[in-house]
Amino acid sequence: MSDSGAGVLDLRFESEQPAGVLAGHAVIVVRPPAGLAPASETALRLRLFRARITSLRRRLPPSSALPPGDRWEDLTTRVRAESSHVLHLPLEAGPPADGASEYHLWWDMDPSERDAGAEGEVRALFDVRLLARRRGADDTVLAAGHITAAWEAPHPVRDLLQLDHLAAHGHLPRPLADAISDLVRANGEMVPWCRYCALSWELEVLTYADRVRGLAEHHDATDVALLLARWDPGTGPDHPDRSRYHPCRCQRLQLGAHPDTAEEWRAETGEAWWEESQDPTARERVEARLREQVDVARLRHLAHRHRTLGGS
Repeated sequence: MSDSGAGVLDLRFESEQPAGVLAGHAVIVVRPPAGLAPASETALRLRLFRARITSLRRRLPPSSALPPGDRWEDLTTRVRAESSHVLHLPLEAGPPADGASEYHLWWDMDPSERDAGAEGEVRALFDVRLLARRRGADDTVLAAGHITAAWEAPHPVRDLLQLDHLAAHGHLPRPLADAISDLVRANGEMVPWCRYCALSWELEVLTYADRVRGLAEHHDATDVALLLARWDPGTGPDHPDRSRYHPCRCQRLQLGAHPDTAEEWRAETGEAWWEESQDPTARERVEARLREQVDVARLRHLAHRHRTLGGS
């Protein structure tokens, strides 16, 4: 998550995008400027370079009497077009009680555009300026910044960072924020060494993703649904950027074996119990059943990804 601008204007956005993802989200935080001349009004000017705006909304303060899912003001009708690539948004006269206003911008790109979303591509998407406007005088630029994007190869851990940031700072319902935190924690870079534990770990991560997706639909949290769709679990535990740990806490009881004490568990390697098992057919049955569950969970996530991102 990148922060750009200073003081009265902060731009918050994920500058690194997984390759092939052609949509994103940014937050424009405006704080009341000090020493503004009398009779002056403030406005945002958005210059569009390579992206287009699909939605622009203001988050209403938490003190609003509206339920969390309705704390948004659609700003579509307030935007004025200076040209096909320059938009103006007059800002409200009075700041909220906490002294800052949040404007949420959703954008996408034309998939037919050359090199759009290609790995290694870097683009400026928007130039954002906070203006002081006064009748009969030129506009004064109070602050300025850029919203940019750089596309990188999908990464199963890094792709959840923006979702984690939203859970920490996005005023989400507590059950949804907690579910996101559980997903991010489970999706850490360290994975078990042995095959069975690795499958168990992957199923756990995808199950957490199912829970986040269900809660996002329940609370109409479209921003969460979009960020979750952007997450690419990749090759699961086999991703080259993941590291392994052992000994594993193998599910011996499911195989009919007696569990060792914690001390003995820590003393052995993750693969040893597979080699010493007296019932290899039971081991194969358990692994096959678990692999089938992982495959089904992956298909659920891919269906959500394609439905939300339009097949990207």
